This record gives sequence, C-alpha cells and structure tokens, in this order.
Amino acid sequence: MKSYLAFPVMLLVAASLSAQVIPHTEAETLSGKKIVLPDAASGHPAVFIVGFSRAGGDSSGRWGKQLRQEFSNVQIYSVAELQDAPKMVRGMIRHSMRGNIPQNEQDTFVVLYQDEDVWKKLADFSDPNDAYILLVDSAGRIRWRTHGKVPDQRAVNALRNEIGKNSEP
Repeated sequence: MKSYLAFPVMLLVAASLSAQVIPHTEAETLSGKKIVLPDAASGHPAVFIVGFSRAGGDSSGRWGKQLRQEFSNVQIYSVAELQDAPKMVRGMIRHSMRGNIPQNEQDTFVVLYQDEDVWKKLADFSDPNDAYILLVDSAGRIRWRTHGKVPDQRAVNALRNEIGKNSEP
C-alpha cells in the first residue's frame, strides 16, 4: 500500500518544484553592474548559490569553488541576501566581499537587500549556516535544489545529472 502512495507524492513534489520560478529581481553585482534575475540567465540552465548569513556565505564559497571547477560550461551565480544586515554596515559587508571574491567572479556575484522571505521559500530554507543551491532551466524555473555547509559528491553527481536533463533540447 505504501508504494501506491509514494508515486503520487513524488509527482506532487515534482509539480510544485517545477512551478517555482526565480522572482523578477533587480539587483547589483559586486562589480557594480545592474542585473535582473532570472533574465540574466535566460536561454540556458544556471545555478544559483544563495547564502543568508555570514556562515552561509562561507558555505556558499565552498560550494561555489567546487561547482565552478566541476561545471565550467554552466553559468553560476552567487547570491548574498543581506536584507537582515543593518543598513549602516551593508557597505562594509559589501566592501569586505569585494576584497574576498576573485575579480572574474564579481560580475556573477549578486547582492540582494530585499525579498529575503521569497528567496528563503524558494530555497526551502532551514539552516542559516548552509548554502542553498538552485538549478534553474532556461525559463528560470527551479528544477533541482539542495543545501549544505560543504558540497558532497552525491549532490554534485545529482546536479550533473539534472544539468544534463535541462541542457537537452
């Protein structure tokens, strides 16, 4: 009996996941360029690595390093959600991030000061110390997600599989 219930539940989860879309978000990259998400990634799959705290940012850095090595053919965006940071220290946080993020990654490192609740819902937020990894298709629909403090090979392999599915015509 349990196996009969599992299939409809899996379909429901897949349907709700595919219905979620990265929200229209105007932001700025660490390099100072204006960017609109998910428009910047339209036309091809992309990975968003989202951090919601200082520790989450550290986790995002570990994930970003690994995923950029593994997936050089996929656009990868890092997203720092700073809505809860006091306004008077946001400039210092941004300045510190610019000093720590390689110049060649700053055009795809997005700093957000709004919509934290929306991004947390999309990421299925549970731990502020984790990085949240979202794979989106060419239309900005979320096709896969995971989270953690460090990338593990199972998650990287699952992401590789999903990227393959979403790169096919």
